[in-house]
Amino acid sequence: MALGTVVLVITPISWILLHEPQADQADASVPYVTRDDDTYITASNQPVVATPTAPDSASPTAVPSTRTPKPSAPVTPGGPSSTSPTDGPTSVPTDDPGTGTEPSTPPSTGTTEDPDPSDPPTTSTPSSTPKPSTPPSADNGSMSGEEAELFSLVDEARTSNGCAPLRRNSNLTGSARNDAEGRAASGDVSETEASKAAAGGDGMSAKKAFNRLKSQSSATLFNCGLDELGVGRGDASYEDGIFCGLGLCSKKTRVAWVVDFK
Repeated sequence: MALGTVVLVITPISWILLHEPQADQADASVPYVTRDDDTYITASNQPVVATPTAPDSASPTAVPSTRTPKPSAPVTPGGPSSTSPTDGPTSVPTDDPGTGTEPSTPPSTGTTEDPDPSDPPTTSTPSSTPKPSTPPSADNGSMSGEEAELFSLVDEARTSNGCAPLRRNSNLTGSARNDAEGRAASGDVSETEASKAAAGGDGMSAKKAFNRLKSQSSATLFNCGLDELGVGRGDASYEDGIFCGLGLCSKKTRVAWVVDFK
């Protein structure tokens, strides 16, 4: 143990003495120590030469950032800027701080743009209003003037007795006219049925026909259950006289009237 300690003390002293420079090699130069390796330090008596100091290297050039800039979200006017700072200098200049992205829609100034005078004015087309359906025209009965006169006489007499006004019916008029013409030709001008009556005579007018019908066919004429009427008139010429065989006859006109109810 003691021997080992002595060896450890003597070894570095011996090394220093062996490497001490000789007196004849010494000069006025200031010795300096150089390092040959990582273990031993060698004393040198060579003149000290000032080692040139390496000029300060230029500040390192910033390496362009390879980070891909994220697309900025649209900026609402008046809101904070969406431009975010990058980690290092980039090759593409960025916008000035605080400018942000231009708003997609300029703020409204409260004024409306004047319309282009060349543009035609826009007119709104009103929605088509359905036209009211036209009620069918009332049936006039297709009567002549004399036939219409008899119709009015009968209708007024019936309403005076409490019946509802009669409606004209062209089909009934046509049927009554055909019947009246046949009766005028045959001379059978008087008849009374449940819904029909006939009267006639030489040159009989509408007023005389009404009076004849009222006297001989009142039950049919004033039946309030019948509310439609057609009136027909027919006439035919014939010869009459006691001397017709001798060619001394007079010509007359027979008129027949028919009222046909429904």
